Amino acid sequence: MKKNAKRKAANADGKNEKVRVWLLREHPDEKPLIGDFSKTVTFQQVADRMRAGEDFYEICDCGESVQREYCFGRMAELFGTNYEYWYRTWLYHKPPKSLKPRAPGRMLGKFVLVTRITK
Repeated sequence: MKKNAKRKAANADGKNEKVRVWLLREHPDEKPLIGDFSKTVTFQQVADRMRAGEDFYEICDCGESVQREYCFGRMAELFGTNYEYWYRTWLYHKPPKSLKPRAPGRMLGKFVLVTRITK
């Protein structure tokens, strides 16, 4: 198996993608502001370290709130949560107890519209 094929297979779910690479691909307008943003940290590492109480800005060596918001939105998609989960984890240095993983539904901005089926 070639090197690129192995890399793609290991990152099939997106959690092991480097945050900086994703950020520059999805939001190229951030390039002038990316500065010292970590070139090696992955979404999985950010999630694990934030849940352990570390600060997003320290993990990523980031100083831009817009980049944080983009990353939290992507992490919500990757980890089946919502933006608020990652925002509160960052704000209080621990995962919130009151927010459950996202129920099936569709995203509306930063919130989830949950559809209910009744008989």
